[in-house]
Amino acid sequence: MRLHFVLPQVEPLYGMELAAALLMRDLVAQGVEVSATVVSGSVPPAMQDLTVDTLGLGTRITRLMEAVPPLRRRLRDLPSDVQIVASGLWGSVPVGAALAGSARTYVAWEHSILPERLRIDGRVRTLARLVRTRGLRPRLVVAVSEGVARSVRQLAPGQPVTTIANPVPNRPFVAPRAVVNRDRMRLLTTAAFRPYKNHSCALEALALLPATYHLTLAGDGEERQLLHDKARDLGLSDRVTFLGRVPGVAGLLNEADVLVHPSRAETFGFSLVEAAEAGLPVAALPVPALDEMIPTFVPGTLATDTTPPALAAAIVRLTGDERPTVADFERAWRARSANLDPAEVSRRWVVALS
Repeated sequence: MRLHFVLPQVEPLYGMELAAALLMRDLVAQGVEVSATVVSGSVPPAMQDLTVDTLGLGTRITRLMEAVPPLRRRLRDLPSDVQIVASGLWGSVPVGAALAGSARTYVAWEHSILPERLRIDGRVRTLARLVRTRGLRPRLVVAVSEGVARSVRQLAPGQPVTTIANPVPNRPFVAPRAVVNRDRMRLLTTAAFRPYKNHSCALEALALLPATYHLTLAGDGEERQLLHDKARDLGLSDRVTFLGRVPGVAGLLNEADVLVHPSRAETFGFSLVEAAEAGLPVAALPVPALDEMIPTFVPGTLATDTTPPALAAAIVRLTGDERPTVADFERAWRARSANLDPAEVSRRWVVALS
């Protein structure tokens, strides 16, 4: 089997970028011939062992059209037995356009399409509409969660779809930590300040909790000022710490009592897995994809609904008698080891594309 991936970018090497590197490397280990073209940016040293070239385009939305001519030349020159895999809508649109009118097809590796992303993100809506047109549709969609798969099926009836979770590096088992100081409950969020990440819900939930609860927010983005203002208006200035963008969150996870994840649209949830690997339970909203992760792969609890009071109640449960046990963490670790292991994920890809 021979595969050629088209990736929007691979820096920073986190989330779907890391998933791509892990998948490609393990496909190679299974004897698959793998190469890739990156649309924007450079290739990090951590991927130098893979066969990857880059178009070197910028990150503007116009890169979707700028990429079409060089991709047309690159992809149509590939041997006929090489299957093309486009990552996300940002890969599928230029790949579909580059292949239009040729006899070649492609596989879409989809992780962006969820109801809430479609509702609040105009770019996602537009790109999803383009990919639905007959000339640009993939022959197969590989969705990273059942939530994404359901959304694709609703948007494009008749589109072949299969679900294969993202690979996660194997880590040793880590037992959960007890709450050390009940006079200062340490809550943490680790996500970009974007509307669908829903940090406002976390702040409103904090306002409903006792003064012993403190929230640290690691991240930055377009809602920075809005969130600072909201914390002040809610009277939380002395209970909230804004760290800005941080190079890594391992130390923060080791110091926290609960990871609070109020996102309304999370296609997979790498940050949740990171928390589980640090012995930290997660409080999240009951939305597609996250309901597949918690508690099967990530110890924690889902709020009963998507409101701040429900999230606050979930946090209280995780800092009280319903905090996950060692047995809960071990079950989740075994589930991750069995189902998210890169070798197992790459095996499923080989079966799906054979």
